[in-house]
Amino acid sequence: MQVTINGVRHAVHEALRETFPLIPVFSEEIEQTHDPPYFVVRLLEPVHTRELGRRYRRDHPFVVRYFSAERSSEDMYSVAEQLTSALKWITIGGSPWPGQGMSFQITDAALQFMVTYRLLVWEQQPDEPKMQHLKQEGNANEQKSRTSG
Repeated sequence: MQVTINGVRHAVHEALRETFPLIPVFSEEIEQTHDPPYFVVRLLEPVHTRELGRRYRRDHPFVVRYFSAERSSEDMYSVAEQLTSALKWITIGGSPWPGQGMSFQITDAALQFMVTYRLLVWEQQPDEPKMQHLKQEGNANEQKSRTSG
């Protein structure tokens, strides 16, 4: 299974849609303002670190911003509680992956919920043959037998 950055992004969006089916979910490419409530999901700065051999660790930090129709702290804290459960696990390629380092704050009249997904990925092995072509040359050494007579 190949885990991609977009695969992780889509899994976060899907988890939000399952928990909040009536609230629209947008990517960071949002260009126009929408009527609240809605979510905006933004992938911050992913980190790709070599662990051992072909194994790499990828950290995918997300911020999920929630814009409340009520603009009340009570509504935002309630949604934060639900986000903690909704983003605890996401499914990527049929496998569950845990959310780590969850935190949230209310700033600029919006809830900002942070979560990171840490995945181990393996670089594919090259499709090169294990042994290159071997060129074989042969020479016959002829020894003249010396007979003494």
